[in-house]
Amino acid sequence: MDAIRKILLPTDFSANAQNAFRHGLMLADRMGAEIELLHVIYPEYEPLDLPVMAAQATREKAEAARVVMKEFMELGLAQMHTTGQIKSVPPIHADLEVGTPASLISEVARRDEADLIVMGTRGSHNTLERFWGSTATAVLEHAPCHVMVVPEHAPYQKIEQVGYATDLAEADPYHIWEAGKILDAFSPVIRCAHVNLEQSVEHALDLNGLGHFFDNHAPALQITFHTLQGGQVAPALDQFIDQFGLDLMVMYAPGHSWWQRLFHHSETKAMALRAQVPVLFLKH
Repeated sequence: MDAIRKILLPTDFSANAQNAFRHGLMLADRMGAEIELLHVIYPEYEPLDLPVMAAQATREKAEAARVVMKEFMELGLAQMHTTGQIKSVPPIHADLEVGTPASLISEVARRDEADLIVMGTRGSHNTLERFWGSTATAVLEHAPCHVMVVPEHAPYQKIEQVGYATDLAEADPYHIWEAGKILDAFSPVIRCAHVNLEQSVEHALDLNGLGHFFDNHAPALQITFHTLQGGQVAPALDQFIDQFGLDLMVMYAPGHSWWQRLFHHSETKAMALRAQVPVLFLKH
């Protein structure tokens, strides 16, 4: 796994996007990464418009967005300097694109070889449910890199306690190790949790097996294992986050089929929508 060197941060200039920007700044500072700020402009178009009129209106929106982008960056940097949460300002590149966020975010991440997308879970023109049903869902399905979603009002703080939600799949040791490498700059404690739904489901691994694997192959990794009891995934993980004061949750999200399964389980969807800490989705 390569190190995180470029973070793509989509913004609609909302307060929630500003919060995600602060998270991105903290990550970039600790990881030695650069940030690409992306604002997507919806093209101005009316059925009776002449093409030249529509193009002019879009250019005017772009000029206004450049001014707001500069103010957005200055505000975020000033807040982080005031709190002393970054040691130096990472390289920041501002990018304006015309189109729809749901498709362009993944396209830009692929074109510019981003290693991580950091985005808020609420836009200025969407309810949280609608946002997750459109833009974030599309990005998580199609992004070529890892994605971190930052809930509204999630505090930006040092990542010390991390939760990993495991379904005891055969590839879990690799993905847990990958999460540890991505977050190595923070030296966090990783708490792996499996929710026992009391169903007769066979798993490729068990928590004892995972523990032995990391004892033998990654003894320096600070990792613990927990079995959670409950009839639903979301409430059990909510309690787990609260019990250990987790700063971040990590999940493996390989692609479209996984995302369909996830969102067909109302309890897991509810957990994602109401999460009070950022969630890092590993894509590969």
